[in-house]
Amino acid sequence: MFKCITVKNFRCFEEIPIDNIERVNLIGGINNVGKTALLEAIFLLKSLNA
Repeated sequence: MFKCITVKNFRCFEEIPIDNIERVNLIGGINNVGKTALLEAIFLLKSLNA
């Protein structure tokens, strides 16, 4: 399980640190702000560490 991640130069993100990742997290926001891009980045990171 990740404790924190930093997404750099991925889709709409130049750099976004995410701290305090817990077992259950909610990701919400208006349209076109990067919710799906964030989930894709986490999925890619998880698949690289498998």
